[in-house]
Amino acid sequence: MTKFKTVIFLLALSSMSAACDLPAVKTIQQKDERQTPQRGAEQANPVSPAPDKSPHWIEISKDFDTLLKAEPVDSSQLEQGKKCPLPRGTRHNLAKSPDWQGSHMYVELKRPMVGCDMTNGWVFVKHVGQSSDSQLGPVQSTHKSEATLYTTENTAIEGGPKDRCGRPLYTLEDYLNGSAEYVSIAMDRSALQYGTVVRIPEIEKNFGLSQSIPFKVVDTGSDFYGKGMSRFDICVGHDQQTIYSDRFIWMSHKTFDFQVIRRGASFDCE
Repeated sequence: MTKFKTVIFLLALSSMSAACDLPAVKTIQQKDERQTPQRGAEQANPVSPAPDKSPHWIEISKDFDTLLKAEPVDSSQLEQGKKCPLPRGTRHNLAKSPDWQGSHMYVELKRPMVGCDMTNGWVFVKHVGQSSDSQLGPVQSTHKSEATLYTTENTAIEGGPKDRCGRPLYTLEDYLNGSAEYVSIAMDRSALQYGTVVRIPEIEKNFGLSQSIPFKVVDTGSDFYGKGMSRFDICVGHDQQTIYSDRFIWMSHKTFDFQVIRRGASFDCE
């Protein structure tokens, strides 16, 4: 190869090398810019993890720091490893619906907190600002009550589709199917105020629900006069066949723990 041709060949190789190197350098620089933002970029465009859309949660009151406790007792009775701090105003996602039990709420955290191995325990109700089922709230009182069943049929025995104040009856069947916000029940009209909300945990458990079923005292009948809170009637469906179905008949003439959650405003129609 002559000297002239050799020079041309080397120049060509140099040009090809430069053409290949430049895009690679540019690509690396773009990747670096995305991974290492300029000063102030993090504040302007913060990178946040995907939100946890858990349907169950509690939010600690803005007025109190509190504790997650291994037992529902005064925190001074517990050793250090059996309680973890829950700072005021913080929100905590739960694995399932919180369970209100008297002055405390039992919770199961969806993931452990930093510096604490506990994932489940008790929180003092008065230190909880809000929760995913705060429309029910803590148990005010518990009573042993016998359940019977009725329907919305317009007969002398059943009484029709309206409650004692002329408002629609909502059945357990409708609630379980997602078409009612609460379940109507009847009892002695002098026992609890109209609109009182109650829970029956055994029924919730039987249907495998993680959320509490709001039963509302809105109806009555002559059979309940003088019975107080010893007996109540659950509106289960729209015909007699519903009462005798396998889905509901097990509740008839069975005694349940009947928990009063929130009392209505008046014994008269609200």
